[in-house]
Amino acid sequence: MKIVITGAGIGGLMSALFLAEAGHRTLVIERDATPLPATPGEAFTWNRRGAPQVRHPHAFLARLRNLLRDHLPHVRQELLDAGCIEVGWRDIAPDTLDDPSPQPGDEDMTLLASRRTTFEWALRRAALRTDLVELRDGVRVTGLAVAPGSSPSRVVGLRTSAGDIDADLVVDAGGRHSSMKTLLADIGVAVPEEKHDAGMVYLSRFYRLRDGAAEPDPQAFNGGTLGYLGYGIFRGDNRTFSVTIAVGTEDKELRALISRAGFEAAAGLLPAARPWVDPAVAEPIAETHAMAGLVNRTRALVVDGRPSVLGFAAVGDALICTNPLYGRGCSLAGVMAQALTQGITAHGADLEALALALHVAAEEDVTPWYQASVAQDEASRLARATGGAGTDITTSLITEGLLPLTRIDAKVSRAFFRALNLLSSPNAVLGDAELTARVFAYWQTRDSRPPVVPAGPTRAEMIEALSAVAASTSAA
Repeated sequence: MKIVITGAGIGGLMSALFLAEAGHRTLVIERDATPLPATPGEAFTWNRRGAPQVRHPHAFLARLRNLLRDHLPHVRQELLDAGCIEVGWRDIAPDTLDDPSPQPGDEDMTLLASRRTTFEWALRRAALRTDLVELRDGVRVTGLAVAPGSSPSRVVGLRTSAGDIDADLVVDAGGRHSSMKTLLADIGVAVPEEKHDAGMVYLSRFYRLRDGAAEPDPQAFNGGTLGYLGYGIFRGDNRTFSVTIAVGTEDKELRALISRAGFEAAAGLLPAARPWVDPAVAEPIAETHAMAGLVNRTRALVVDGRPSVLGFAAVGDALICTNPLYGRGCSLAGVMAQALTQGITAHGADLEALALALHVAAEEDVTPWYQASVAQDEASRLARATGGAGTDITTSLITEGLLPLTRIDAKVSRAFFRALNLLSSPNAVLGDAELTARVFAYWQTRDSRPPVVPAGPTRAEMIEALSAVAASTSAA
């Protein structure tokens, strides 16, 4: 088959590499004119206008790391050589666990700590090294070519700024900003879409530990919520890390105050982040970047059991995207890239069978995480609106039962970590009778435990401090 992939981000490059491993040749076209930087350090300033999220932290979960380990070991090694860090469950398991002894399967619970630019740099470098992948950048898609009289419409190529390209299969890996709906509408194909506003906006900044400075916290990833605000600290490659602060879109007062000028002050008010952003420990290596317009969205290319279009597929955020704050996007793109390769290998030029197989794979392996993201966003919105008073029983079980129990009960901790890393279903913990009983029993002790030390200032204290910063900045 003549396969053309649009988009040289994580989903597009993973698809090309998986297909190459299976012996399939692909052409990848990318609208950004972005030659490969020489080093991971130079890649951090890569001009990836089509992927603004590269300036924010990413989580490369165990599901994705294991796909690389099992199918693309040379790419995994490339990442490690570039300074990425593998972090296993045992590396971050607290010493308060009842039984931290090794268990079968622990080796699979390992994720990668890396900047998005370093990860993408390694993927593109690997893709350019194989003669089964051709990459053309600076090429913009302007339309789809369709076989005359085909029903359903069969895509046979692309119209691009660099001329027409014939294809047996076009794979859209254009990310959350993919123009799929417009391109297909132009050939008379409607794409059903469901979309939910995530209800939040976040800001991020990258730092590098100073020479000789030790990491303030052994945890590779740390974070939490103050109810009105969420935060995260993400380790990256080569002694880099990032801090992210998220607030609800409805909180206009707080949004206005946590500006680029107020970001450092806000991070300094969070006990978990304060030692990391201490100027004696780390220095910023980028400006503060905002991420807004966050949505959970799913699209369907098969309706009522029938493909709406043939010769066209989609992977990653172009098909199903989740709130990026949960860090699932790149890993789910890898899952769909593998499903694409398996579908093509199994069905070849049978485009209808391929479309149906990809639809089933997405419904079984990706849609549940989309639904989980929607539910998480709704729970967060309710907690912000009520100050926690309107928290439903499930959310209370998680925050006052499951999460604190993961620091004590090794079996619950492992199950939670596996679900967090897409190695099991979203309901693998609370959907398991034994684990749920453990969580419920611990939840019932919530009122008899010592009071939880606040993870940071109250909203009023945060606003007061940020107002002072804003006033000082304006006066200057």
